[in-house]
Amino acid sequence: MKKRQISEKMLNAFLSGELSSLLEAVKKDDTLDLELRGDSVNIYYRGGSIFKIEEINNSFSISFDTNYCTEDSASLSRNPSPAEAVSNLPFYKQAMDWWFHKHPKYEREFQQVIARENNNHGKISNGTDYYIADIEFADGSARFDMVALKWLSNGAVRKDTSRISLALIEVKYGDGALKGTAGIEKHLEDFQAFLSDREKVSDFCRDMSLVFSQKCRLGLVDGLNERQYDVKISSLDPEVIFLFANHDPESKILPALLKEVEPDKYPFPILVANASYMGYGLYAEQMKQIKGK
Repeated sequence: MKKRQISEKMLNAFLSGELSSLLEAVKKDDTLDLELRGDSVNIYYRGGSIFKIEEINNSFSISFDTNYCTEDSASLSRNPSPAEAVSNLPFYKQAMDWWFHKHPKYEREFQQVIARENNNHGKISNGTDYYIADIEFADGSARFDMVALKWLSNGAVRKDTSRISLALIEVKYGDGALKGTAGIEKHLEDFQAFLSDREKVSDFCRDMSLVFSQKCRLGLVDGLNERQYDVKISSLDPEVIFLFANHDPESKILPALLKEVEPDKYPFPILVANASYMGYGLYAEQMKQIKGK
């Protein structure tokens, strides 16, 4: 399985080297999200990758996705230097705004907001029970919208870096996303296929532990001190969470689909995330488990 942790060389380039101005821009701009991709790093804006940073021939290359370019943004460099990327950031964002106006990606944008609220939103993030290690994980048949650490905010638990378990999250934005071939049952089968391979899951948990630790070192997670960076995600007792964003309570689609779920078929709890009033924080008490008949 492909690793998501980045090399020490790239990590140090962000911390104190040639990429440090990009990291500072991300930390000062709540609309940006930096995600680790193993041999590269993606910086996301509104759920789309605004910059991809790769290590090529012992140097770092930054690329802007040309799909977002229009005639109005033709003057923007497709391979800016770190200084150019930071100074022209408002113009790159504007190009993406105009593209998203015609091609909205609300589900991915919503995922980015969830990551921000649970990772780096001060006291709110420190009070939630989940941190987001990764978004849009994809490796072969394993595809997860979000990978989370379940780490209860209870003081005694939060101080213990070994009392952390794995949570895999599937996000559905609007009832229209519930239709089609990627239904709830299909996702559950995919989750089961992945989680049944204990060796793969253990390796995955080790990698995600290091990913989260690197995010902490980069200053992308609020409320933790350095003694809490060295986390160890347990591969035991994983859980699967469905997050249905902007579900219409009058719609009969979701209740009908949930009734078809047979939770006893699966060796993991199946949870549905509920908001704490109107927020995006993920709390264990707000998770509703789908029970068998």
